[in-house]
Amino acid sequence: MASASKLFERVAAGRTCRDLWHPQFARCLAYNVHLWRTILPGSFKLYVPLLVLPPLVKLNDVTVRYLVEHTLQYVYISCCTYVQAALSLSAQCVLHNLLGRLNYWCVMFWPCLLGVAIGPPLPTQLLRLQAITFFNMSLEAAVRKSTVPIVQYARRSKALGTLTFMAFSAAILSCLQSGTVNQFWLVNPSPDADQCRGVCGHTGRCWRHLADGMLKYGTVGVVLEAGRAVLRHSGRLARNPLALFGRDFLAACNLRLGVFLACYVGIFRGVCCLLAHRAATRTVGHAALAGFLAGAPYCLHPTYQIYTLGLTKAIEMGWAYCGAAGKSDGGVVDRALQHLHRWPMLRLVQMCSFGYLGHVYAFYPHVSPIFHQKAMDVCSTDLTLGMKRRIAKWLAEAL
Repeated sequence: MASASKLFERVAAGRTCRDLWHPQFARCLAYNVHLWRTILPGSFKLYVPLLVLPPLVKLNDVTVRYLVEHTLQYVYISCCTYVQAALSLSAQCVLHNLLGRLNYWCVMFWPCLLGVAIGPPLPTQLLRLQAITFFNMSLEAAVRKSTVPIVQYARRSKALGTLTFMAFSAAILSCLQSGTVNQFWLVNPSPDADQCRGVCGHTGRCWRHLADGMLKYGTVGVVLEAGRAVLRHSGRLARNPLALFGRDFLAACNLRLGVFLACYVGIFRGVCCLLAHRAATRTVGHAALAGFLAGAPYCLHPTYQIYTLGLTKAIEMGWAYCGAAGKSDGGVVDRALQHLHRWPMLRLVQMCSFGYLGHVYAFYPHVSPIFHQKAMDVCSTDLTLGMKRRIAKWLAEAL
């Protein structure tokens, strides 16, 4: 880190924000007017999967009211992301003019952090979505960047990754089954048995309940991967829409996510039904065992995105469970936890993670998550891409 900062300080000597950010604009004001006018569509494009996927998951439960509220949420988070991106890009010129030079940490880290901090507030649900997404990607980047031997071994070991993901899955579904935590996960335990027919806690036959979940979530996985393939080949598809049916595009559509989701839901529901029939009731222990076994298909599709989602949701739900179910004993640890619960943790995670991601994007693009790079480029209409290429060129000339 120190060598990278010293190298940048050396190559940036005598250069200004115009050299790095807006060589085509002589004045910062003209550049800022341009970016505020042009980057809005990118934010709406970024959240198209958020607009499309949740209704596909709900399917039969979709109502007109839900679609209206969901669309309004999509518009709001897209507009908020636009403001965050524009503020971050504007902050770069502001910090340069305040310091009088290009600073290593003020290229992306502080501008991105300040853009999110000053930007419009998000409702808790959307804030959680953005904070967890940023944290997951920053965790992926940190693991990729780490040179610690044990971290490198854990990153390469599929067996260790699968076993720990199974543990995360068990913890998450235990918290959900307890009823004290109500948050999104790949699958949720069935509602209380007294509200449904049968000891399993679901309506209809078990095999139908099992098949319905596997088909629904498997389809969502296939659609999600197809959407990602469309984004990766958007340039080619724009020139030739028939390429959608070409061999290259079909090869880019990975079916393993759909298989993983179908197996995960199928194992969880199947084990829950078997244990419920055997014990004539459902318990938190049943959900924990079913969740642990359901995590085994992770070995079919081991990705940073799924793993970090499981890790962060296990931490978040465990934190919420301890806060809701814990009893105060007046000890030092208990008082410290009470103080921590008063902190705006989601907001802090959102700010710091986005700042770190911006910094990694600029100086360590080889470890930056692909999705984050695409998101930065889309939301800035490639303004950040030009900056990243200029930094790479400057550093290459100095080596």
